[in-house]
This record gives sequence, C-alpha cells and structure tokens, in this order.
Amino acid sequence: MDKKIVSLLRFVLILSTILVMTYSRKGLHFGEPGYIIGLIYLISNIIFIRLPAKLIAKPKVSFAIFLFDILVISSAVYFTGGVETDFYLIYFLAIFIASVGQSTGGSIPIAIVASVIYAWFVYRSNPDISLLDSRFLIRIPFLFIISLTSSYWAESTRKELRKKEELEKFNVELKKQVEKIAAEEIELRLYNEKIINSVASGIIAVNQKGIVTTINPEAERVLGYKKENISGYNIRSIEGIDQLWDKIDQAMSTSKPIIRDEVEILNAEKDRIPIGFNVTLLTGLNGEVTGCVVIFKDLSEVRRLEAQLKHAERLTYLGKMASWVAHEIRNPLTSIDGFAQLLINTKDSKKMNDYIAEIRKGTTRINNIISDILAFARARKIEFLRVDLKELIGSIVRDLKIKVVVSCQDQALVRGEEESLRRLFVNLINNSVEAMDENGMLKINFYRKNSWIVTEIIDNGKGISEKDLKNLFTPFFTTKPRGTGLGLAIVQKIVDDHNGKIEIKSELGKGTTCLVYLNEYQEKTRSV
Repeated sequence: MDKKIVSLLRFVLILSTILVMTYSRKGLHFGEPGYIIGLIYLISNIIFIRLPAKLIAKPKVSFAIFLFDILVISSAVYFTGGVETDFYLIYFLAIFIASVGQSTGGSIPIAIVASVIYAWFVYRSNPDISLLDSRFLIRIPFLFIISLTSSYWAESTRKELRKKEELEKFNVELKKQVEKIAAEEIELRLYNEKIINSVASGIIAVNQKGIVTTINPEAERVLGYKKENISGYNIRSIEGIDQLWDKIDQAMSTSKPIIRDEVEILNAEKDRIPIGFNVTLLTGLNGEVTGCVVIFKDLSEVRRLEAQLKHAERLTYLGKMASWVAHEIRNPLTSIDGFAQLLINTKDSKKMNDYIAEIRKGTTRINNIISDILAFARARKIEFLRVDLKELIGSIVRDLKIKVVVSCQDQALVRGEEESLRRLFVNLINNSVEAMDENGMLKINFYRKNSWIVTEIIDNGKGISEKDLKNLFTPFFTTKPRGTGLGLAIVQKIVDDHNGKIEIKSELGKGTTCLVYLNEYQEKTRSV
C-alpha cells in the first residue's frame, strides 16, 4: 500500500464526506454530532499521515483504517439523515479507496460491512421496504461491483508498478554491472597496454585483412613510424616491410604460426634493419584465423656484436695463423735448405735424386699449407649452379681401397659450386677413410628433408672423443701429426657459403656420422 496515495485519497474522501454532510437534510452545524464526526475524521487523516509506512502496510492495520472510514461515514449518514439522499455514493468512494489500499481479500469485507450498515439504515428508516426495492436490488450489488472492479484494477496497477519497480531495479543493477564491467575492461585494457608497452620487443597485431590494431613503442622505434600513422592502416601500405608482410600472409593463409624467422626491413629513414620474429595466430570461436600477433626484435646490435666478434676471431686466427705458418713452413724450408746444401756437395746421382725428391716433398708441403690458408681466408662470390651430388661423390670414392656403399632413393641435385663442394666432400671422406683400417666400410646415403638434400656419410672407424668433437671446426685444431687444422674449418666455410648446415655425430669406438644439408636445386632458382 502506497501511503502517500492512500492519504491523498482519504483526504478527498473526508472533503467529500464533509461536503455531502453540509448539503444534507440536517446540514452541518457547529457543536452538533455531524460537525464533531467531520472534525474527528479530518484529525484521523493527520494521524494517518504520521503513522509509519511499515505499520500501515500490515493487513490488519490497513483493514482497521478502512473499517474506521466506513464507520465514520455511516455515523455521518446517521446523524445528518443522509440515508434518504445521495449520501450512499460516499460508500463507493470509500470502497474504492479500500481496494486501492489493499488486496481483493481486504476490500470485500469492507464492502460487506458497508452493505450491512447501509441496509440497516434503509430498513430502520422504512421497516416496510421490499427486498426488491432499488436501494437493495441495485445499490448494494453495486457496492460489491465497485469493490471487485476497483480491486482488480488496483491489483493490476500494483502488479504493473511492481514490474516497473523490478525493471527499474534490474536496470539499476544492470547499469551498475555494466559500469563495473566497463571499468574492469578499461582497467584490463590499460593493464594490457602497460604490459605490451613495457615489452622490450616490438609487437604488432593485425586482423585478417592486414589492418594494424595494436602497436607498442618498441615497434614504433624500430619501424620509425608513430602509432597514429600506422594504427588502423593496412600493413601492406607501410613501405619497406614487404618481406615481413609476406611471412604474415603466409602464416595466416596456411594457419601455421612462424617461430624464429628472420627478415630484413626498411624503416621510415630507409635504413636496413634485420629483425628476428615470431608470428602467433589469433582465432575466433569456430577456429578460423581472425588475425595474428607479430613479436620481433631488432637484430642490428646483435649483428654489430657478431661482426665485432668475428673480427676479433679473425684477428685471433690471424695471430694463430702467423705463428702456425711460421712454424709449419720453417720445418719444410729447413729440410729444403739442408737437402739443397747436400745436393751441391754430392756427385752421386742416386743421392742427388733422393735429395731432389725430399726437396719436392717440402715444396709440396708448403704449397698445401698455402692452399689451405687461401681457401680458408679467401672471400669470393659464388655462382650457384646445378650440381649432381651422386655423380660428384661417385667420382671421389671411385678409387678408394675400402668398401663403399652408396644409397640414393631419388636424385641428389643441389644448388652450389662444384669445385667447392668437391673439396668439402673430399675432406670429409678422407677423414673417414683415415679413421678406418683396411677392413673399414663407408656408407653414403642421400635423401630429401623438406627443402634440403641431405648427404649422410657413415664410417665404422675409431670415432671422435666428446672433448675433440666440440673443437672440430675450430681453425688450426687437429689431432693428426702432420695436419694443418684447417680441413674442417674450410668445410664449415664452404657449407656457410652455400647457406647449408653440417652436423657431426661420433662416439669413440663406434664410428662417425656426418650430415651435410644443402639446398635442393630447382629450375626457377638456377642462379642467384
């Protein structure tokens, strides 16, 4: 029950009652019972207004209030002689207010009380009245009709009001939740931005169409563009990063992430910058690719440090080379000088031939040392052509005195320079042969692995210790009494020149396996 509405309606009811009393047959005069009843009725509404809403909402209290209204109105009818007038209409208003103030179950008893009192007044004023009289047959049923109709309307109105209140409460709660979620989302977004911005690597996120959605400060620094000049634009419109876009497009079109790849880009200042990057895919609810995140690192400083390290290594190797050359060449020169002096003082033709042979051995030794040094130190541009490894290695092992087994399931065509590759495999095969006795067996297998042609050289020789295995490709490291220590260093250099890779696996007493990876030859890449 709404206290304000009921108090207002009761005030209207009181004024209507006083008004009807004023124009009744007896009228309303000061000091008479009707006047006192009107005054009491007015004071009761003032008291009603001051009562707590919770107290008034109780069914028994509200029923007592509306019963009081009926009794006051009945008293007014009685003392003013209004039973023979239209005073009975006040009962309709009272019942309507009772229906508004409480449920149907509470308004019907009020209608019953009002009907009984009104019927008693009518009967008392006219004992011979018939039950079929309009005052019984029409007026009393109308009291119940008003009660039921107004109760139904009031209940419907209350339900709508409750629904409205519940909806408003729901809207308020929903608004609070939305504001809370929005605040949390903003906080989370700011937190994520702080994390992304604090990462030392460059981060770029693009959608499936290549539109840049996220870029962090490190990416701005590397690319040389401000966030507002990139964000929201297609990454393909950024000059100088074509290679990076090709990799991104490849990852999204094949639905395969890219791990640890490298490309070279041009920044806004047209400076070439090498970057190492990963491409991680973003997927939707049904698994389709919706974009990707590129995390990259500027490798300029790394490359600079690598160049410094290589320069330092070259200087170190140069010092070692100078010492080694002086030592290695001095020995054969000493022999050449000694045999030359003996040659001057001898007349024996047999001795002369022996001395000349020793001198030639010394010059050959010096020539081999110089050839290895030149092969290791020389930097030149290689013209990549079609090389058939099966034919190349077949010509190398043709005259070997040990058993050789060659296995090739398919063609072994690679991109390379034939003479360099010949030197590479001569070194490896000679090392294998020297590690075996006359009963040794050399296995050479060719097979394809992704875009590589792999040459597998397996011997059953004495093997290599774990300690020596770590230093195999170090220049001037050798385990042979008369080795230069440049053989495998030259092999490594040739492999690097061909953009390949080499792996050596060995164990003492169990032989050695060498794997050489070279790029497969394709017609469209005949030369570089």
